[in-house]
Amino acid sequence: MTAFCALILFSVFNGLPAESRVEAGPVALVPAAALVAADKEQDREGDMVLNRYFQVSKKNILRGVIMVAHFAGRLPKMEKSATLDAKRHVNKEGVIEYDTTDRQGDVTIQKYLIATFINGEMENSGKDTSKVAVTRDNYKFKYKGKREKDGRPVFVFEINPRKNREGLFKGEIWLDSDTGLTVREAGRFVKSPSVFLKKVYFAREYTIRDGFAVPKLIQTAIETRFWGLAELDIQYSGFTWEDHQAELN
Repeated sequence: MTAFCALILFSVFNGLPAESRVEAGPVALVPAAALVAADKEQDREGDMVLNRYFQVSKKNILRGVIMVAHFAGRLPKMEKSATLDAKRHVNKEGVIEYDTTDRQGDVTIQKYLIATFINGEMENSGKDTSKVAVTRDNYKFKYKGKREKDGRPVFVFEINPRKNREGLFKGEIWLDSDTGLTVREAGRFVKSPSVFLKKVYFAREYTIRDGFAVPKLIQTAIETRFWGLAELDIQYSGFTWEDHQAELN
């Protein structure tokens, strides 16, 4: 809390009628200088965490891996749902390929929701992502302090894009305190990728594996113009390195 906020709270309390006040004895006020010092210390901590994140994110390029992706799509208004399971392979060049193993449910969801995601990821894999990366060039960062996730401390930042560009989002990122890697990203894309979509919200969860942030769960809620709300959840499992898989075979 800044010294200004403390002054506002103190003024509000003392502006109440005498009969509405609670007599609680002397109150020890924190000196303004101490509050300012605390704010500066938090800003320094935030800068240190961000600098570490930018360093490790350059090396956090997940390639030569195999995992299983389970897609679950829903159109609540139409009471339709579908699932699809596929092997997801990211080769050494960063190109993504999917091999479908099972699909069930509504064909519309499979074609226009799940397949659209898969095709978009494959088409854009291996390409330059610098314009949508979480960097100082693309975003403004505000340190929100520490929280806990899965029993581990994390650092939370509010981020706001510097430009209204497709692929950028407004929301939060959570960074692992031990590695500096991303364990959660959540927010709303500032620009819709299609005229048929009004707003797109998402949350991405990661787990730390062998020094990399590995996808764990993606949840997406899309406000469409024709179907109403569309939901797509993707759960990842069975992570292994390509070289290790080759050895097992």
